[in-house]
Amino acid sequence: MRVSLRERIRQLHRVIGLSIGLFVVMVAVTGAGMLFRESLEPVVYHGLLKVESCKNRLPLDTLIANASASNPVAGRPKQVRIYADADSSTRVLFSDNRWYYVNPCTGKVLGNEDRYGGLFGTMASLHSFQFLKKNGSVFAGTLALTFAIVLVGGGLALWIPETLRKRRRPVTIKPKLTGRAHWLSLHKTLGAYVSLIVLASALTGALQSFQFVRDALYTLTASKPPAPSPKLVVRADAQSLPVEALWQRAQALVPQPKYARIRYPGKPGDAFNFDLVARDAPHINAFSVASLDSSTGKVLRFTPYSENSLGHRIYLTALAFHYGWLSGGFIQLLQLIGMLSVPVLAYLGIGSYLRGKRPPPAPVSPRTTLALKVARKAAEAENIQSFELVDPAGKALPPFTAGSHLDVRVPGGKVRQYSLCNPPGERHRYLIAVMRAEPTRGGSRAMHEQVKEGDLIEVSTPKNHFPLVKSAKHSLLIAGGIGITPILCMTEHLAGLGADFKMHYFARSPARAAFVDRIKRSKFADRVFFHFTEDEKQQRIDLAALLQTHGPEMHLYLCGSEAFMNAVIDTALQKGWRKDRMHREYFSVERSESDNNVEFEVTITSTGKTICVPADKTVIAALADSGIHITASCEQGVCGTCVTRVLEGEPQHRDVFLSDDEKNRNDRFTPCCSRANSRTLVLDL
Repeated sequence: MRVSLRERIRQLHRVIGLSIGLFVVMVAVTGAGMLFRESLEPVVYHGLLKVESCKNRLPLDTLIANASASNPVAGRPKQVRIYADADSSTRVLFSDNRWYYVNPCTGKVLGNEDRYGGLFGTMASLHSFQFLKKNGSVFAGTLALTFAIVLVGGGLALWIPETLRKRRRPVTIKPKLTGRAHWLSLHKTLGAYVSLIVLASALTGALQSFQFVRDALYTLTASKPPAPSPKLVVRADAQSLPVEALWQRAQALVPQPKYARIRYPGKPGDAFNFDLVARDAPHINAFSVASLDSSTGKVLRFTPYSENSLGHRIYLTALAFHYGWLSGGFIQLLQLIGMLSVPVLAYLGIGSYLRGKRPPPAPVSPRTTLALKVARKAAEAENIQSFELVDPAGKALPPFTAGSHLDVRVPGGKVRQYSLCNPPGERHRYLIAVMRAEPTRGGSRAMHEQVKEGDLIEVSTPKNHFPLVKSAKHSLLIAGGIGITPILCMTEHLAGLGADFKMHYFARSPARAAFVDRIKRSKFADRVFFHFTEDEKQQRIDLAALLQTHGPEMHLYLCGSEAFMNAVIDTALQKGWRKDRMHREYFSVERSESDNNVEFEVTITSTGKTICVPADKTVIAALADSGIHITASCEQGVCGTCVTRVLEGEPQHRDVFLSDDEKNRNDRFTPCCSRANSRTLVLDL
């Protein structure tokens, strides 16, 4: 079985989504919470982060010593964070991996917290998989790239070609869809809107997870190679300068930074590194970097943000975007929408998959089929026999309306549709008439030759796809041959209502016209006109005269062979009849052997299986060969029993059941006869 590239992408998209979906949802939800961390933390942890403003701050060495004294087992300092805001505390990270918050004005230690503790620390740990201890960031980056490439990129790869091919905007929810198709529509629509936001967040998150990516970006478009890391310039036992002295020298490079972090040497004698954000920096992550000798205070390296390589600046800006640090609440709002959309997309996607796995619900109607007895079988005309069907126990039958038909299971198991031709008020019987067709597909021959009086046959409850319009003031009914069956039922109903109507009955000859005597004996016989002729030209002349005059409130009802009805419809259109005033029902469809069938594929959404439909087979037959069975009846696109929902692709409609508007929507088709204009149809099965 050939599997197209598009189908492979769809299968991979589904498998990855189901396997890492919960991880992706966790990262998205925690990321949404982290977006507003900078603004929410001072509110949630006001006692730790906020102090009374003062003009003169204590030396950093005093603050660090006080923090260390508050916990003798804290270890050595690793990092100090300083904020320019006069009411912000100074934060010191020790080797016990806890932050200590110190009042820079009084030196009081306000408290401490684990680096990944508290509300936002926990979210940061979950977001970057720090709970894995080793390689957590690599796992997070791999997850982000997989999400970006397979889920977001794969979704766009499936959505964009279909959008361009259909030349329409699919980013609107289709309100008429139900069930699994509705869920898929919501999934695609939401994904189309948020895909770029989610993709940007995923890719920028992956940047910081891989060292080789950072190194590549650092050197991208650099005018000169980056300076090597500062080497040991003094003896390991040399006396270090006070941290405050080093801090003052760093401020000489970047005066009054709005934010700074001081990274302690990895071992004694190594340089102190300062990351400084200047007052005029474009964002809070736009670091200027300085390295200072710990014993002499000599500047070993200083790179202002503006002199960083383009790649390094892109990297820093990407991280600022990822964490919501770019100025402007609008960007944060878009990111928040994108992050919160991820669990919704996961819910819709997984829900759609599970709905596809769920077996279809059993029919709820307690009586959808009937076993009826053939009380009478009679010849009504040449090759036409009527069958009177009654309940074996003499019970009343379900009611029906004019224009209704029954699905009849004929001997051999085939199902055929036959119109009811007795008055709708009758509840003691159903009357159908069957013309033996030549050539026959087996149904009419079985009814004529095998069904006898007294036999039991299985039929459906009455269905009506050909109803009378209640608001019609005038009705013109035209029957061709065996098409008299629903038209006669309609005529008797209209006569019983005292409605204004005329009926015209076309047949080859009186001997081949059913129910002629019954019509002539009826109370409405004066409103019925017979046309018996073998001459097709004469028939067309009669039609032109018949359809010449019509009022704005007149409706036309038509039933007969396809060629006959096409002739009537064409003539009516030429005479100015409106399409919405014309109603017809087919018994069968004449198909040309010259139909240019081509091979195409259908994909079953619930399983992802793709099945080839050869040029010489119908969709129903090809599916049956693969063990997928669709209930069918007429097999000609007349009855609508097999109508199936189409989720993607463009059907080639060959049925006469769907209306023009329904066909134009391309969301349903009849697999018994219709085919495809697109290479693939995705079916809601």
